[in-house]
Amino acid sequence: MVKKLQYKFIGIATGSVFLMLLLVLAMINIISSVRNNRETGILLEHIANNNGHIPAMHASTSDYGDLDSVLTPETQYETRYFSVRLKNDQIVGVDNGHIAAVSFVEAGNYAKAALARGKERGRFLWNGRSYDYLVRGHGDQEVLVVVVDTTKMYYSTVSLVRFSAYVGLVMVGLFFLMISSLSRRVLKPIIDNIESQKQFITNASHELKTPLAIISANTEVLEMTAGESEWTQSIRNQIDRLTGLINRLITLARLQEGGESKLEEISASMIAKDVVASFKPVALQQGKEYESHIEDEVTVIAEERSFRELISILLDNAAKYCDDGGKVETTLRKKGKGLVMTVSNTYAAGATVDYDRFFERFYREDQSHNSEKKGYGIGLSMAKEMVEQYKGSLHASYKDGSITFTVTI
Repeated sequence: MVKKLQYKFIGIATGSVFLMLLLVLAMINIISSVRNNRETGILLEHIANNNGHIPAMHASTSDYGDLDSVLTPETQYETRYFSVRLKNDQIVGVDNGHIAAVSFVEAGNYAKAALARGKERGRFLWNGRSYDYLVRGHGDQEVLVVVVDTTKMYYSTVSLVRFSAYVGLVMVGLFFLMISSLSRRVLKPIIDNIESQKQFITNASHELKTPLAIISANTEVLEMTAGESEWTQSIRNQIDRLTGLINRLITLARLQEGGESKLEEISASMIAKDVVASFKPVALQQGKEYESHIEDEVTVIAEERSFRELISILLDNAAKYCDDGGKVETTLRKKGKGLVMTVSNTYAAGATVDYDRFFERFYREDQSHNSEKKGYGIGLSMAKEMVEQYKGSLHASYKDGSITFTVTI
């Protein structure tokens, strides 16, 4: 249980840091991409508004003070671009004097490809380079296609994404190593509390056995001297009840300690049939219908004693809460290398029950704990612990007037 708590803490902490880093780095990359796209759009509009070229700008002191300014007197020298004029899909003019990587013919082909897309604004990756375009005009009018080389900006964005991914993975890895080494120290108060609780349950259970043995012996003496009565019988019933509770608490504490069960391949079919056969007469005697559908040759990796106890707990719970004249049904079938087992019973009052709490220790659906239904409220908690030792799952559901407990191993 301590190991499971430690692994869960490491997983949740690492997952939280991973999500935070993912969110932060994604926001940085999105903001950078939006900013670059905005600047490219402004530049394309400026070229298109000036008939396909960047006009000279007169320098002033204010032009160099704004780091966010897209257009400066240096823009005409820094920008690599070309423009193409077309009319009726025929090229009527090409200006490629501001770029060296694109020839006259290539500029025309690129402009035609941009027109074929039918979009006013877009991007092409061509010969390993990135080009953003803007189309002005349509129909029979003269069309101007302005293209800006955005290769540096594009690969800068790609590099930022890769760098962010590498940094994120390294940071998550370092955090995982750090939290793994410190997790036990962080969880020490909780672990100590759990260990103290388990030790208390074990010690208290053993200590309670002595006064119970004395009470039982004194009851026998009373019966021998004064005869058996309803009072001595009531004392014996309570002794048996307390003894059963103590034994289950000890079993539950051992289950939580882990490492004591010897798991091996056992015949789940044979054990299930045996336990069902022992419960069936009791259910029939109570006027309840009893059905079982158990496949042959179903095996499971488990401990025979605890697997038998698991089925007994579920069948005892089903018989206990089954409606008068209702039905208890057990199924067992093979699923892959494991099995699926269900134990269900009719339970008309179960529509408003909180099934998430069924596996809490000492929880009983009868909140007064004064029901005629005998039990301690720890049976289902024990069943869940057993199933988890087998690396399986146990859950409860309610449908069509029946409650069903499903074991998957």
